[in-house]
Amino acid sequence: MLLFKRILDFQKTEGGVRDKRGAKRYPVGAKFPLKAKITLSARDGENKPLPHSKSLPMDWGGQMLNLSSSGLSIRLHPAAVAATGEPCAVKLELDNKLFELDATVANYRIGQQYVSCGVVLKFPDAYSKKAYQQLMEPVVIGSTLEPVSDRVKQDQPGLSKEQYQGESDTVLSVWRDASGKNPKHFEMLMHGYCVRGSTETPGLNVSFREGEKSSKGALSPDHQAEVRQLFLFIVQNLGKGVPADVRKLLELFAG
Repeated sequence: MLLFKRILDFQKTEGGVRDKRGAKRYPVGAKFPLKAKITLSARDGENKPLPHSKSLPMDWGGQMLNLSSSGLSIRLHPAAVAATGEPCAVKLELDNKLFELDATVANYRIGQQYVSCGVVLKFPDAYSKKAYQQLMEPVVIGSTLEPVSDRVKQDQPGLSKEQYQGESDTVLSVWRDASGKNPKHFEMLMHGYCVRGSTETPGLNVSFREGEKSSKGALSPDHQAEVRQLFLFIVQNLGKGVPADVRKLLELFAG
């Protein structure tokens, strides 16, 4: 099931995104409410997989560690046992939408308090691939936002501007007060959209990104709602590249 119906179509960039990212792993934010289960073969007393005719596979809930364009890693209870090359199934749930894919165990590592299992996903068609890309996109954007290395052009008198850039041509601009300590305003450009917020005015402003308006007209309420949802998911996946006080500001508008 698609997470978004009006945004993140990926028709223009699907091939480029896949080629550029390859098998790069993107850490899932601790606040991202993505629920994950992996279905593994049941075992006998010697931890050998039982045939499906004798026992049903078992679902193991776990903590998502990272996502890539071809697979994912999940942390499981130490009682979960898997073997490299073993077929399995993955169930992901977000925003009351369920995603199910067949997969193959790529690696299985035992820790002191948990085990981690990495799997390679199998996409039966373009629809399931796009559904997974939509699910993965806020993780990609949030985890890759980092301060720009070049000098940032200052454009508002009395305020100090800083910028962060991430994959998918995402740009986050933040304006602090004259002291440089307190973030006051922000703007995030993501895909074809722009979201803005300010401590001086309530609410999140959503619009098309400059140059994307053309003949599309105004954003409908449903369209705006999807952009807001994407923004929320991105904020839940922000990494240490974005300072804590900026993350706190964004969280005020993501609720």
